[in-house]
Amino acid sequence: MLYKSLISLYGSSLAGKSLPTEDLVWHFTPSEDLRLFRDYALDALQQAKVYLLDHLAAAYADTLHEAVAEEAAETGLPAMEILGEVKLPADIVWVEFDDRALGAARFNRASPVTRYDEKPIGTGLRGYLLDDRNQAHLRITMFHRRENSRVVDPICSLLVKRTAEGRLNYDDVVVDLSRSMVEYRLRSGDTLEMIHERRTVHQVETGYDLFIPYALFAMLVSPDLGGIIPTETETFTNKDTKTARKFGKSWILGARKSHLTIRIGPQAAAHMAERTARLEFERQARESRNGPIRHWVAEHERHYRSGKVVLVKGHHRGHARAPDLPTRVMGPRSDAVRFELSNTKPRTED
Repeated sequence: MLYKSLISLYGSSLAGKSLPTEDLVWHFTPSEDLRLFRDYALDALQQAKVYLLDHLAAAYADTLHEAVAEEAAETGLPAMEILGEVKLPADIVWVEFDDRALGAARFNRASPVTRYDEKPIGTGLRGYLLDDRNQAHLRITMFHRRENSRVVDPICSLLVKRTAEGRLNYDDVVVDLSRSMVEYRLRSGDTLEMIHERRTVHQVETGYDLFIPYALFAMLVSPDLGGIIPTETETFTNKDTKTARKFGKSWILGARKSHLTIRIGPQAAAHMAERTARLEFERQARESRNGPIRHWVAEHERHYRSGKVVLVKGHHRGHARAPDLPTRVMGPRSDAVRFELSNTKPRTED
């Protein structure tokens, strides 16, 4: 669980107990900025209300994102505006899901975002830390641990400013760049252009999947929970707690002992099955247009530019209609059929 890894890593580094093999950033480019960020992040993680979405729950929230995105494209409104004002369940919230499994689910159901992908895109674990304690803005920090790699501090966070009325304005977002991570990347050999690309990618990924936590929050307050099933689950086991006490790991003792695991129920499963079938239908319609259905073509002459004239005998054309694909109907040209109305007035009987 990424949440547990971050608490263990940040706590041990701040206590001076981390190893270079476990925490390269801390030992390679130590700085006051890095210490301040980790001190803030550890405190926020310990206070956060924690949600862990299993792979099906994350995919379900993602299908809701696609549905809202379709409506947004039709109406011209931002997706977050269509979702409406959603309040966080606590001042600080952590939402985690499996990014690799989410990418595979998108690819397997032929999600529109994977139209040009040759394979699933997604790796490791992804977690959102949403901090709503500041009255001027909402701080969103996305952590991403890729497969077979260490935890690396995020290169930036997003600050969503509030309007005068106190509403979040997603058109007014400030990117808070991490100076410590810029220094780490420079010392690792990155150019400024490469760092800019990293920041852009992180910003885009943070913004795109931000809908998943908000969809979760909206479902949690809906009458039927939106088809999800939250279950309280132990985060740190009794063994973890005993070990923490024995070795003085106060950062683990100060964290929440449990979190909510989110799974889907029958209603959500039915929604996902229906949407998967519809996306597959649309994909087939795009990739293989069904030609004209089988019909009779009367005998006619075919005239070529060379002057050659060929008599084509009557024959059948087209193929049997596929029951699961839309049919392209071949009709006459718009100017081929004309309805001539007589100028003669209709007769009336005396």
